[in-house]
Amino acid sequence: MKKTRLGGISALIVGFLYILTVVIVLVSPPGENPVVDHVTYINRLVAVHYILGFLGVLGIMVVLAISNRLEKYTESSEWYPYSKVMAIIGFALLAINNFRQVGMDHELSHEAMMKGGVVFETIVTSWAGLVELSPQGWVDFGFVGLWIFTVGIITNKYLNKKVLSILGMVGGACFILTVLGNVSGITVLVMVGMGLGGLIIVPIWFISFGILLVKSDNAIPSIHVAKLENNKPTI
Repeated sequence: MKKTRLGGISALIVGFLYILTVVIVLVSPPGENPVVDHVTYINRLVAVHYILGFLGVLGIMVVLAISNRLEKYTESSEWYPYSKVMAIIGFALLAINNFRQVGMDHELSHEAMMKGGVVFETIVTSWAGLVELSPQGWVDFGFVGLWIFTVGIITNKYLNKKVLSILGMVGGACFILTVLGNVSGITVLVMVGMGLGGLIIVPIWFISFGILLVKSDNAIPSIHVAKLENNKPTI
C-alpha cells in the first residue's frame, strides 16, 4: 500500500479551510454589487482568495492520496480515472482562479469606484466574466463534486465505511446542486448546496477521509514488520 500520510494531513486541512471560507463569506453580507463588496470587505475577500488558492493546491494532493488508497478497487474501473483527472483540474482551476483574483479584485474594484459613471457600470455588469475563470462553478465545484460522489459510491461498495460513503455521495451531490443553482438562477439550490455541502457535509467528509488516510499510513510499517517476521529463516 502506498503512503498516504501527507495526503491525509492535506485532507484534514482542506476540510477546515472549506469551513473557514464559508464562515468568512457569511460574516461579509453581500451589498448592492460585487464592486462595492470588494471595496467594503476587501481584506476579508482577499483572505478568502488566499484560503481557496491554497485549498486548491492541497486538494490535488488529496485526490492523489485517496486514489492511491482506493487503487485496488478502481484499477478495473474505466470511469474513476476520468473523475480523478476532472477533480485535479477542478482543484487546479480553484487555485489558479483565486491566486489570480488576489490582486485583480482589489485593482478592479477600486478603479471602478474612482472612475464612476460608465466605467463603474461596465465593470459591475461584466465582473464575473472579468475575474472568474469558472463563473457558474462547472469546473471547481461540478468536477470536484462529481469525483467526491464517485468516491462515495466506491467506498460504499468496497469499504465498510457507510457513514463516510453517505457523506461523500451527499456532499458531492450538494456541489453539483450548487452548479445547477448557478446555471438556473434558483438561489435556494445554491443556498442548500453551499450551506449544507460547503459548510457541513464536504468538510466533514474531507476530515473523516483525512483521518482514514493517516491511520492507513500508520498501518503500513506494521504490515512490513509482520512480513519480515514471517520471512525470517528458522533455526
